Amino acid sequence: MRVSGGTSRFVSKKCRKLRWKPLSDSLQIGSEMFAIGSWDDEENEVTLWKSANNGDFQLVASVEHKGDVTGMCWQTTDLLATSSSAGQANLYKLEHKKLCRIQEWGELHGRGGGGATCVAAYGETLATAGEDGKVNILNVRQSNPVKVYDSADSCSINDIVFPRSSELLTSNMRGQMKLFDLRSNKQEASSVYMLSNDQVAINCLAKHPSQGHIVITGAENGLLAVWDLRQGKHPTTILSAHKAPVSEVKFHPDQPDHIFTCSQGGELWHWNGASIRTAGVHVSAMNGSGSLDTTSSPWLSSEAVKHKVETTSLISQQPLPINSIDVLGHSVLFGGDNEAFYILNNILL
Repeated sequence: MRVSGGTSRFVSKKCRKLRWKPLSDSLQIGSEMFAIGSWDDEENEVTLWKSANNGDFQLVASVEHKGDVTGMCWQTTDLLATSSSAGQANLYKLEHKKLCRIQEWGELHGRGGGGATCVAAYGETLATAGEDGKVNILNVRQSNPVKVYDSADSCSINDIVFPRSSELLTSNMRGQMKLFDLRSNKQEASSVYMLSNDQVAINCLAKHPSQGHIVITGAENGLLAVWDLRQGKHPTTILSAHKAPVSEVKFHPDQPDHIFTCSQGGELWHWNGASIRTAGVHVSAMNGSGSLDTTSSPWLSSEAVKHKVETTSLISQQPLPINSIDVLGHSVLFGGDNEAFYILNNILL
């Protein structure tokens, strides 16, 4: 089955998270394999798929997953981590075309309150957060958490990301981001950032692939916000985006002037920040020493973004939510509550 320049496959389960398998060879242009985690089913699962040259798909591996898959990330090219609404985190290894669970961290988060909501990886370190406001730091080689922030937040944490190896950034349902210094013994956040006084939930986080201090967030009210973690406690730029809550936002891993978003309203958008540069707008930001940093991301240029960013809808609006999106090379992978996944190829950057 083909859909508007791409391919799709019905999988009979609602897709909560979809992630391309990382490239094992730098000469590779795109990945052939990707993982999907399901949700809102009596028996949820994590599946691994391979795309063929003829546009068809092959199910490579499938494994049952206790609870909804709420978060998913590749820790290496063959290690896949998930978080669960049952309150646990899992680590799977791809071996001989099978997904084998090699580690389970049980009861990390309270089951009654929605369990774990997200998982992130940096090197051998994993982090989970939950609706209980708790954060766990895990090492893939250890069965117990390395560090626990029992009261990282007083409300549900929606997403989590490592800006760099020693820092962890969380977003919550009250529109706050909190930055934790993993080297410190303190339980409190080292910095707190605020989206607005309206306490609109920040649903998702994405960090710039090469400049970890640049973060883009998607909110419950459909707005995107660009943050410079080095400066101030409020967004550098706010972009009017979707009419429905933003499900996920992703930087292109190799061309971060491009970002991709999907929404609970069934929308999938490509944002071309490179158009700011080509329009001749001078993009600059003050660096820590007080001098101009002209290599800065165009997303930090608020005036330029308002007038020069090109936004393209990649598909016609879907009737059901699109929950997850991932991008690699010229291919965009996405899926949601209509129980199918889609791949759009040859995306123009």
